[in-house]
Amino acid sequence: INIEKLNFNMSSLTSFKEVINRNEIFIRWGEDNMFVNELYLLNDASPIQNACIRSKVDNAVGQGYISDYKINHKQYLNDVSRQIFYEFLTTGNCFLEAVWREDRSEGLSGFYVIPSRYMRLHKPKDIGDDITKYLYCRDWANWRKAGMVEFSEFDPKNFTDRQIIHIKQYQSGYDYYGAPDWLSVINDVKLNHEITVHNLSNIQNGLNPSLWVHFKVQAPDSQNEQEQILRGIEDRYMGSSNTGRVVVSYGDESEKPEITQIQSNVEQGYFSSIFELVQKQIMSGHKIIDGALIGLPNPGGFTSSADQLETAYKLFMNTSVKPVQNFINRELTPIISLIYPNEEISLIIEPNQII
Repeated sequence: INIEKLNFNMSSLTSFKEVINRNEIFIRWGEDNMFVNELYLLNDASPIQNACIRSKVDNAVGQGYISDYKINHKQYLNDVSRQIFYEFLTTGNCFLEAVWREDRSEGLSGFYVIPSRYMRLHKPKDIGDDITKYLYCRDWANWRKAGMVEFSEFDPKNFTDRQIIHIKQYQSGYDYYGAPDWLSVINDVKLNHEITVHNLSNIQNGLNPSLWVHFKVQAPDSQNEQEQILRGIEDRYMGSSNTGRVVVSYGDESEKPEITQIQSNVEQGYFSSIFELVQKQIMSGHKIIDGALIGLPNPGGFTSSADQLETAYKLFMNTSVKPVQNFINRELTPIISLIYPNEEISLIIEPNQII
C-alpha cells in the first residue's frame, strides 16, 4: 500500500548555536543567524510570554530614575530605559553605540541604544580569542546586499574608532552572545503559540477531523498525477489553515474510493490542561509565582488576598526584577561616569506601587 500524508509540516524553532563559518566574517546568532529575530517574534506570538516580558520591563523601569541624565543630544536616560530593559530581557543582550565628544580627550558625549537584531559579533582571528569588533546590518537575511558597518569594542583610550558597548547576560555554554533567562522555557512559549493556532484553525475549518482516502485501484505511475489527486482532496475537504490531516492509500481493485473520517483521540479538556501547564512553565521560567502579578488570573478568578498579592509582588521584585535592575545599573554607571566625569553617579529607580 502506498501511503502519503498531506499538510503535516511541523515548524521547528531555530536553535541557539554560535556558528563560525570559514567564509563569513561574523559569528552566526543561531544556525541560520536569525535566532535573535525568533526571540522578538515569540514575544508577539505567545500572550503569556508577552505578559511576562512586559510586566518585567514595566517594573524594571518603574517610575523612572530619580536622577535623570542626558545621554545624547536628544535623549535622557529615562527616555531609553524601557528600550534597554526590553532588549536585555528579551534577548539577553544590549548594544550601545558610544559617541565621543569632538575633542575626544574630553570624554564621552553619550550613547545610543541599537536593537540587538541589527548587531552581530565579528569573528575573532583565532578561536577562543576575545571579541574586538562588531558588525551592524539592517538586514542580516540579505547581508551581502545590505552591507555592514564595522565597530570596535568599547575602549575609553581609543578616540578614533566607532565603538560598541556590549552588555550581555552570561549563560554557560555560550561564549559570544548573551542568552535570555527564559531560554529554558522557549519550547513552552512556542507551544503556547501553537495551541492558539491549532484552536483557531479548528474553528476556521469547522472542526473538521482528519481524513483517510483509500482508492481501490493501483497507484498512478506518475508522481505528478498523485500530487494532483492530493491537491484536489486538499482543496475539497480542507480549509486554508489545513488543521486536519489527509492520508491517501491505494490498492484492491474496485470502482469507488473509500473516505473515512479519523476522529481525534485527544480527550476532552486535553488542550486546557496543556495550556495550564504551559502557563505555569513559562511563568516559572520568568520566576513569576502568581499570575495575578502580570494580569493572568487563576481559573477561579483573582482569589489572592491583598496580603498574598503583596508578598508575591515582593518576591517577584526581589527574585526577577531587582537583579536585572542591579545588573543594568552596574553596567551603565561607568559609562555615564565618562559622560559626567565630575559628578557622583546615582542610578536609583523609583519602584511602582502594587495597589
